[in-house]
Amino acid sequence: KTPDPLLRVPDFKIGKTGLEKAYESHLRGTAGRLEYEVNVAGRQLREVNRMDPVQGEQLTLTLDAELQKIMYERLSQEKSAAAVVLDVHTGEIYACASYPAFDPNDFSQGIEVNLWERLNNDRAYPLNNKAFGGQYPPGSTFKMMTAMAGLEAGVGPQRTVFCPGHFFLGNKKFHCWKPGGHGTVNVKDAIAHSCDTYFYKIATEIGIEKIAETSRKFGLGSEFGTDMPEEKGGLIPDQAWKRKRFPRDKKWHQGETVVNAIGQGYMLATPLQLAVMTARIVNGGKAIKPWFVAYENSKPTLPASFEDMKVRKQNLDIVKDGMVRVVMPGGTAAASQIQEEGWQMGGKTGTSQVKAITASERAAGSSYTQESLPWHLRHHALFVGFAPRDNPRYATAVIVEHGIGGSKAAAPIAKEILREAQRLDVANRKPTPIPKAQEGEAG
Repeated sequence: KTPDPLLRVPDFKIGKTGLEKAYESHLRGTAGRLEYEVNVAGRQLREVNRMDPVQGEQLTLTLDAELQKIMYERLSQEKSAAAVVLDVHTGEIYACASYPAFDPNDFSQGIEVNLWERLNNDRAYPLNNKAFGGQYPPGSTFKMMTAMAGLEAGVGPQRTVFCPGHFFLGNKKFHCWKPGGHGTVNVKDAIAHSCDTYFYKIATEIGIEKIAETSRKFGLGSEFGTDMPEEKGGLIPDQAWKRKRFPRDKKWHQGETVVNAIGQGYMLATPLQLAVMTARIVNGGKAIKPWFVAYENSKPTLPASFEDMKVRKQNLDIVKDGMVRVVMPGGTAAASQIQEEGWQMGGKTGTSQVKAITASERAAGSSYTQESLPWHLRHHALFVGFAPRDNPRYATAVIVEHGIGGSKAAAPIAKEILREAQRLDVANRKPTPIPKAQEGEAG
């Protein structure tokens, strides 16, 4: 696709993934060349033309190298995981990682067949960027969207729902994760204790259209345009989507609303989207977008401001308070609270079903465990969080594939990421832009 014949030379390197692919034409520069007159024996007689190489553009990323290293090393303790942490006010991505990964150098001279097959057949999918391209049911991390949709629709913060451990829609029984139920709960209680029944009930009152509309405001259901080719848009279903997707069963059913209200069903989101969702909740309702490139040469690329989402601030505060209670005594992730004064976090646990629980497994009660299943059939573990809780600056999302539960597997990782981001004060150690080299300087 390029007219420059030098780029077809086998040893000429071209970016094939990630930012190197997205910015290939900027980073590449112009190849130098020398043209000689030669005789019939191929001996050079004289130089007839010379063009010096010109270095490509310089990109300065928002990533903090130290935090990136800490994140990757922590994720490497899991079999398969991904995480993102970003600035809730600017959208700058300070670290993002997907584990396991692969060594790009293995591809630079042509990859061995055995290694290629091993990478492709690995169930942990090392070739996939899970942070940007992994699409998962968000599970209970989505409950803030149902809560926010309800509040915006006029459901009062003191409105209560009684949870006996299940919810009936007609003669169909939907279970809460806690068999004995949570008793009487309001929206903050429901977020703190992750009560399914509360969200089932509210969802049937407000409907899927309101939930979908709210979710899209918070960054779910579409790509952000981060320049990462691997970025995916997830899925926020509504009635129009179902009519198109299922032409033989076009009607949207209330049972589908109930299931999707707790982040299961058709719902899909990436860790990046969940981090942005969290940031938009706690930054006062600004529609921040994630950014990877801080400077092109010496020119800043970050926008000066972001649009207001036009949601009620008091409703954002209610949801945020519920997330703060998640990591307080009685919350689903109380054990993962950051202990350093002033660094405490808020968050939300999530469990994404990979395999539906059968009636016989549910009847087995405590004798049925996720640990007894093969690894690839276990639930995914998720956690979204922000810190510090009183004046949020960082938002994160973590997924541990087949980690079973968010409180056990994902929340401790989020705790470490948010603690280290604050210890390093990454938001205040900005990168220095690299000016473009002058013509004739090689890169």
